[in-house]
Amino acid sequence: MDQSLDVSKLSDADKKELSQHLQNESQKAAIQQNVHHLADTCWKKCITSKITSGRLDKNEEACASNCVDRWMDTNLAVLKHLETLQRQ
Repeated sequence: MDQSLDVSKLSDADKKELSQHLQNESQKAAIQQNVHHLADTCWKKCITSKITSGRLDKNEEACASNCVDRWMDTNLAVLKHLETLQRQ
């Protein structure tokens, strides 16, 4: 059974809604990819032990927290810079 959709048969309102939905899903995927990259980067940088107790040691926990904080700071700085460029 062919379940392809002929977008040309959609109303303008439906096309707009579909477009918005696709944009939202694309943004969600980008956010998930960024979070995955952050977790992978900070894990490789900070977690050095074999976690047998179910907890990070103090140094690993501090490193991971700092790694995430710096990543968030960097992303915020980049977004502010892009916002400034966009206004110019």
